[in-house]
Amino acid sequence: MTPAKLRLAMASMGKRDTKVSELLTLYRHVSPTGELRPDGEKLISR
Repeated sequence: MTPAKLRLAMASMGKRDTKVSELLTLYRHVSPTGELRPDGEKLISR
């Protein structure tokens, strides 16, 4: 996790129109410690 990613997540969470599913997508790609999960690795390797 970088400061920029953290700020982006915080900004998204503060918006009324942000859907929980969008935030869950983040967790599907990145672990709570900021490391890529398998789905994130697939996305980056494209």
